[in-house]
Amino acid sequence: MRTYALLAATALASLITAPALAQTATAPAPQNAPQGASAQQQLEDIVVTAERREETTQRTPIAITAFSGDTLQQRGVSSSTDLNNMVPGLAVGNNGGSVQIAIRGIGSTNDTEVGDPAVAFNVDGVYMARSRAAIGALYDVDRIEVLRGPQGTLYGRNATAGSINVITKRPSDKFEGNASLDYGNYNSLQTSGMLNVPLTDTLAVRAAFQTSRHDGYTNNGRSSNFNDEDTQAGRLQIQLKPSETFKALLSLDVFHEGGVGYANGPIGQYAKFGSPYTFPMSADGSLNHTNKGVGLTTDWDLGFATLTYVGSYREDTDRTHGGSTQSGTCQAPSGPYCASTIFRSDENQTSHELRLANSDGPLKWVAGLYYFKENNDVLFALDPVAGITSLAFVQPKVSEESKAAFAQATYSLTDSLRVTGGLRYTEDAKARTGATEAFGHIVGNTYVGGSALYLNNADLSWNSTNWKAGAEYDLAPDSMLYASVGTGYKAGGYGDGQPPNNNPYQPEKLTAYEVGLKNQFMDKRLQLNLTGFYYDYRDFQVSAIGQVAGQASTVTVNAGTAEVYGVEVEGAALLTGSDRVDGSVSYIHARYTDFILATGDVFHPNSAAVYTGNRLAKSPEWTINLGYQHMWDLASGAMITARVDSVYVGDQNLDYRNFAVTEQKAYTKTNLSLAYDDADRRWRVMAYVRNLENNAVLVVANPDTNGSGNRLAGSGAYAPPRTFGVRVSANF
Repeated sequence: MRTYALLAATALASLITAPALAQTATAPAPQNAPQGASAQQQLEDIVVTAERREETTQRTPIAITAFSGDTLQQRGVSSSTDLNNMVPGLAVGNNGGSVQIAIRGIGSTNDTEVGDPAVAFNVDGVYMARSRAAIGALYDVDRIEVLRGPQGTLYGRNATAGSINVITKRPSDKFEGNASLDYGNYNSLQTSGMLNVPLTDTLAVRAAFQTSRHDGYTNNGRSSNFNDEDTQAGRLQIQLKPSETFKALLSLDVFHEGGVGYANGPIGQYAKFGSPYTFPMSADGSLNHTNKGVGLTTDWDLGFATLTYVGSYREDTDRTHGGSTQSGTCQAPSGPYCASTIFRSDENQTSHELRLANSDGPLKWVAGLYYFKENNDVLFALDPVAGITSLAFVQPKVSEESKAAFAQATYSLTDSLRVTGGLRYTEDAKARTGATEAFGHIVGNTYVGGSALYLNNADLSWNSTNWKAGAEYDLAPDSMLYASVGTGYKAGGYGDGQPPNNNPYQPEKLTAYEVGLKNQFMDKRLQLNLTGFYYDYRDFQVSAIGQVAGQASTVTVNAGTAEVYGVEVEGAALLTGSDRVDGSVSYIHARYTDFILATGDVFHPNSAAVYTGNRLAKSPEWTINLGYQHMWDLASGAMITARVDSVYVGDQNLDYRNFAVTEQKAYTKTNLSLAYDDADRRWRVMAYVRNLENNAVLVVANPDTNGSGNRLAGSGAYAPPRTFGVRVSANF
């Protein structure tokens, strides 16, 4: 495989370079040419704010991949899970409604109310604490920025693996709108629309919505299908610009998710009872999840710097009955794990971020303060029969608090050489009061306590000081070399039980080294970026199903040390005014260099559990993306665009223990699209196929989800099968 991948990388570089060099004599299109194929003479260079100032991706000295809103529409991206494998080293999977994101093999599988993601998901600068909130944010989007590597000296909430920044489109001074309708197999129907209205010279309003539904991908052999979709989302933004030096944006949004709900498929020994998309389920489920919030962003130009405030209050409620990962997927035709369950969660979060920044002159800097507070009330009840539960996790008071001060500055030593330094101090605190009970009663939506098996209490705090140092040098006007070294940190946590037997785990820390080269050639018709990185991890946090007091429970432990290094190559080229090729190659080596659980685990009850040398979860050695696009300008001025994208993902394991049952073999996945745009670019019709191969790709997997120590069976979540459809959109 290594030889094949190296040959593929060489072929990609050759494919990008050679044809583009032949285009040096191409004459530029006339200024009045229609905006079609003949007008595309340069590659798009997206302006991002990844470093808290406006710069193009090619001038930003970090590993970053950005997609414009138009590109996201063309690729069919309407939720965060659609980003899977679109970025080097990025893996995104849906685990029972919770989104698990990993970058360069670094992620978090503890998506419960006490876990923290390794990849921060931010919408318009607001950190989304619960991974459920990442499902429905991608509509009326200006761009998405995917930052690889530890973040902290520039951001309110720190992240060890990276950040996904979603920036929505803001109100403008132009009256405009759009609408779209998408219909496909599985009775898929998606609608979206936007209306922007400038009310006065200083006040504008923008409203957008998206609805999406489809039948389930998974047949439970009964009256309903699991892994369906029934979502509605809306956003209202009001922007006020009373002067040239001050502006304020008020944003309100809501997302609701219904339907039958999510279900993981059986794997290993249990898989003989059905295919990944057909297996028995104990009962029809129901999903009722709502995420909503209000945010305020203000910018005040003080002359010497700009003062920015980003504040938000959000609520997330979940009322799930059966069929989801949280509710105990049925793994066999009969047995105790084939009964329905109830999940209740009432979460709210408040965040405040205050930044002062200057992006003019030789010294560019930003300094900020951040505060985050989260409260949650959680109930998870197994096997309710006649209103009586055999087991319930009752956690009425779960809280998390984070405070931070951060700063970063870049100074131009010469016109071509710049140096950067950053510093961050963080304080985190987590607490919980609750119990694991038996024989409680559920009356309607109310739980009446039963007998406590054991208490679940915790009260822990940590602090950390992190830093970053870097330099960048312009080799040429469109070529930049950069290097950086920095540290990352993620707070520790706890498990079920009481101190000191509640499985407390330590903060995750790393030192990251990165060097990169960003290039544009041939009048920006050829782009080639290379990145090399090395991570030295300490106390890397890994989570899976284990046992606490004889009951299955999510258990998080620290791996002593881990080592991650790799190389990423990204490129794009305009072969002609009508032809574009783009792609990436990612190589990752990710191993635990010291990982021994001296007291064992459910798979090693009488001896130490040794996982030293294992590969990190979700870290395929090779990932190769390749895309080709061709455009035809018609005599009428209309345009036809055809595109094919294909990705190869090498062998990977989805669990840190590297059992065979949780391995996903190498696969390919291909997407096709064909679009027609009218001469005025007012409307478009696009036909598409996604996952042309119809591969069942495992994206989340856990061995032995009942905690009995069976390493030959478990459950996992699969990416969607082949889908296809037609999308019609119009602008006005």
